[in-house]
Amino acid sequence: MSEAIDLAGLAASAGLERELQRLTTSRGIIRTRQLNQQETWTVLGAALTRELLSDPRLSNDVHTHAPHGALVEGMPVMLLEQDDPEHSRYRRLVTAAFASKAVRQLEPRIVQITRELLDALGDSGTADFIEAFTYPMPLEVICDLLGVPAEDRDPFRRWAMDISAAPSLEAMQKAAAELFAYCATLIAAKREHPTEDLLGEMIAARFEDGTGLSDEELSSFTAVLLIAGHDTVTNLLANALHDLLTHPAQLAALRRDPSLAGQAVEEALRFRGSAMTTVNRVALEDIEAGGVVIRKGELVRFLLNAANRDEDVREDPHTFDIGRATAQHMAFGMGPHFCLGQRLARQEATIALTEILDRFPTLELAVPPEEVRWLASDAIRGLEELPLRYARGTA
Repeated sequence: MSEAIDLAGLAASAGLERELQRLTTSRGIIRTRQLNQQETWTVLGAALTRELLSDPRLSNDVHTHAPHGALVEGMPVMLLEQDDPEHSRYRRLVTAAFASKAVRQLEPRIVQITRELLDALGDSGTADFIEAFTYPMPLEVICDLLGVPAEDRDPFRRWAMDISAAPSLEAMQKAAAELFAYCATLIAAKREHPTEDLLGEMIAARFEDGTGLSDEELSSFTAVLLIAGHDTVTNLLANALHDLLTHPAQLAALRRDPSLAGQAVEEALRFRGSAMTTVNRVALEDIEAGGVVIRKGELVRFLLNAANRDEDVREDPHTFDIGRATAQHMAFGMGPHFCLGQRLARQEATIALTEILDRFPTLELAVPPEEVRWLASDAIRGLEELPLRYARGTA
């Protein structure tokens, strides 16, 4: 068996995706080492990713079959860590909630939040756009959607970052415990005083037998939505801006035709998606795949950024091109655990890019591209900071 690769170490560079392509060509499945030092089979190729993401021999229920592989060991089971029939039963309620009035009427609020944050930047200057915009924008959206009081929002960034891109296992566990404790308090308050928001919808939702979700299920739903709905959108927006600014012809094309914003978001998702890997799955039996044997009980995850740059899918995977005839990708996964919040993420990113480029005809990196620092994470693909120079004057 080959030596496990430190994926987080590789991720601390702009060249990660090209290195993943080299590995995909030679192996297809690799061994990687996670934050807690456990080793995991990591699937790279697009065809194998499509095949195994829907394979019933791989279980998401690591709490039962491999507790050490849980997203946060010892914490409540989350929707993305369930198998059928529990997963389908729970997902139906969540799907209905995402079609609720609270979500359908969110677009004007997204626009308002975006414009307020851009107003705060002033007419010109230099700023870290992650700190000034791509972090607070989706945080405000997801907290509005869940009905989190404004005075409670400050700790959320630390919790989200320490869970998805933690500096240590201890930091991740501490953040998860604090987040779940807060979610339980929030749910108790909303049970006593019902609210018209997504979390209020989930509290009121009922299964066919008339029962509702438990406080533990609601807490896990809230935590996942915070992490997936905030942290991944933060990094998607930052990555998209970075890749547009380092590909000036593509930026110029988008400025000429702002209706391409949706296509630009799709290409950003394919080219450098922020949700780099899936959560762990566990093999329920021995599985031969990609020239290796995954033994029963071993952990498996999928490196979506590698699948989206697979040369077997397209001839030019390392070309950033917002005009692609098709930008098919797996940035939101596929199969039964396909991301429920994908429509909201696309909506936020499209609005944000449109508003930023309309507001600032002059927008450029404030440092040389080689000085931009990437997160050392084995789960999230993102930047430590995005220093930009901007101005409302003529470009």
